Amino acid sequence: MISTTVRRAAAAAATTALAGLLMAGCGSEKSGGPAVPEGWQTLDAQQVSVAYPKGFKALAEDRLPGSVTAEADLTEDGKTVARIIAQVEFMKTSDLDMAVAGAETQYTFGGTAKGKEDITVSGARRATRIDHEFKSSGADGSPPRDTDMTAVDVVGMDKKDKPWIVRVTAPKGKLSQDDLDEILKSIKVTG
Repeated sequence: MISTTVRRAAAAAATTALAGLLMAGCGSEKSGGPAVPEGWQTLDAQQVSVAYPKGFKALAEDRLPGSVTAEADLTEDGKTVARIIAQVEFMKTSDLDMAVAGAETQYTFGGTAKGKEDITVSGARRATRIDHEFKSSGADGSPPRDTDMTAVDVVGMDKKDKPWIVRVTAPKGKLSQDDLDEILKSIKVTG
C-alpha cells in the first residue's frame, strides 16, 4: 500500500511538471503578443508599441510633431501619403470611454464616423477601435487638398490607467486591408 506522503509527493511532482509544460507553451510577457511580419519595424512609444510595413520610415525624436510619442510615415514624391502615430497620455483621464470621446472629437468637423468597436489588444484590459473618413487639408506635406482619407484609431489604457492612442491615416485604398489588419494586430501595451 502506498503511503500518504508518497502520494502527495507524486501529486506535487505531476503538478509541477504540468505547470512547466503549460508555461513553456505560453511564452513570456516580453515575447508575448502577435509576431511582427517579416521586414516590418516596430515603433516603441514607451507604454505602447506598433509595427509598420516596409516603405514607412520612423521619424527621429527631434522631428516628432507636438505631443506625438512615435511616428512612421510613408512618403511619395516628398509628400506624406500615410502615417502611423503612437501617443501616450494623449489626454488627462483614467477612463477609457472619455479617452475614446477625446479621440473622436478630432473628426467632429469635416469627418464622418464609420464605426466603433471594442477590440482585443495584447497587454490591454480594454481597447476601442474607431474608424473615420475625412478630406485631406493638403497642409504640412499631406496628400492634396480634398483627397479622400481614412483614419483608424485604437484607444486604450496602459497598466497605470493612462490613455494611449495609435492612429493610422492614409488616402482611401493606399494601405491594403491585409497591411492595416497586421498594423492593428501588432499593437501591444508594454507599460
